[in-house]
Amino acid sequence: KGKKMVQKRELYSLVLFIVFIIETILILNIYSIPIFKDYNITIDSYNSNFRRIKSSDQGFINSSNQKLFWFIHLTDTQYVWQSNYKIEKFFQFLNESYNTIKPLFMYNTGDLVNGINGILHDKEEWEKYNKALEDNNINSSIYMDLIGNHDASIDSDFSYFLNYSIMGRNYNTTRYSFNHSFSFGNYAFIGLNTAKKSGYSIFDYAYLGFLDTQELDWYENELEKYKDFDRIFVFCHHPIEYPPFYSIISGFSSSGKSFNDLNNEYDVFCHISGHIHEDSFREENDLLMVTTRNFDENNGTYRIISIDNNQLSTSIENVGKWPQAIITYSPNNDYIIENSENHNKKIRVLAWDPKGITSIKWSIYMIDDDIQISKWYLMSSITSNKILWESDYKLQLRGDFLLKVKVESESGVSMKEIVISTNNYIDLTFFIKIFIIVIVFTSLTVLITHYLDNSFQIFKKKKKTIRD
Repeated sequence: KGKKMVQKRELYSLVLFIVFIIETILILNIYSIPIFKDYNITIDSYNSNFRRIKSSDQGFINSSNQKLFWFIHLTDTQYVWQSNYKIEKFFQFLNESYNTIKPLFMYNTGDLVNGINGILHDKEEWEKYNKALEDNNINSSIYMDLIGNHDASIDSDFSYFLNYSIMGRNYNTTRYSFNHSFSFGNYAFIGLNTAKKSGYSIFDYAYLGFLDTQELDWYENELEKYKDFDRIFVFCHHPIEYPPFYSIISGFSSSGKSFNDLNNEYDVFCHISGHIHEDSFREENDLLMVTTRNFDENNGTYRIISIDNNQLSTSIENVGKWPQAIITYSPNNDYIIENSENHNKKIRVLAWDPKGITSIKWSIYMIDDDIQISKWYLMSSITSNKILWESDYKLQLRGDFLLKVKVESESGVSMKEIVISTNNYIDLTFFIKIFIIVIVFTSLTVLITHYLDNSFQIFKKKKKTIRD
């Protein structure tokens, strides 16, 4: 009997240990610590019939649930005019790309032409640039251009830019601002001339931009007008800073403020530029800095930029390569902090193809080894022209992962991806699960301990009785 009691006690200890292991696994599951092959991701996807909203032909969608707009950035078209093939690609961009994507506007941030040996002005290049815009019915309501160092070289009055560019011919200026207002917010777009003094030396010409007091005074005045806007975008030919040599050399406004001082004071959201012939995306002191490579690269390169619920996303695209898409809305930390409805979120994708989009799916991958850790989930088109696609999802995830989107169309398949960070994501279910686990575990522990103790006391009494 004594031996059996010991065996029972060992059995109860084993049960207690198993309960402890189960509790540990459940807690690890809540925290999504990677101990299982699927990394403990719980995702529910719905392919619901969303309420159709009116399709937009103006680069924005404005409804009770969708608040977004998009535009195109291109830059450094300087080498286009040296080749008929490249000119044809620019024509294709102004026709097919523009008419398919239908952005709010297109913005060219300078070096519109290259010039003879990259320095002297070539009137024929300017005429080709001007004719390309006119032949494709491009006007200042949908297309903006800025002056770059090649456009300003050995031309202190900027006469070529003023006579042949869109903004120069229409407004006789090298700097300007405009804004767009929707029911969901107000947005300002400011273009600056950073090429004023770029001819001082070969080094200055090749690398640096400049802002003098006159330019900064105008900039400060525009910022003051837009200080209460939701987002302020600034366009220049030169990047603010791009190691090791590229930067904007700033003087001071009449109020004693530098370019960076003004950006910080007025909470400028995004700086968009070209000049370096590379694609880059950086953030510093809450300022996004975006550059796009020269247009003629890869048969016509441009960037689509979207703002969805004030969250910025970008996608590099090439002329004639379809389908094209941009993930406009995803569960990043910064967004989650701002979103009160952070338990049931959305994925949204803008997608275009002249032949039509057939389907869009999404999945989650590990970043380092590109391992797929969820199945593919279908998204639903929520606009009649199948531009905007959306999917509900719920997830319990801690860490950085890749959200991949597969866009299928009559032209082919395109893959897009974005890093999602959900380190701060904890919803109410987290606390409920913890509470239930603690209660269950505590109850089991008390019951088992009480039973073991009673059994042991009975065993001791029986043993004592035998001895007596």
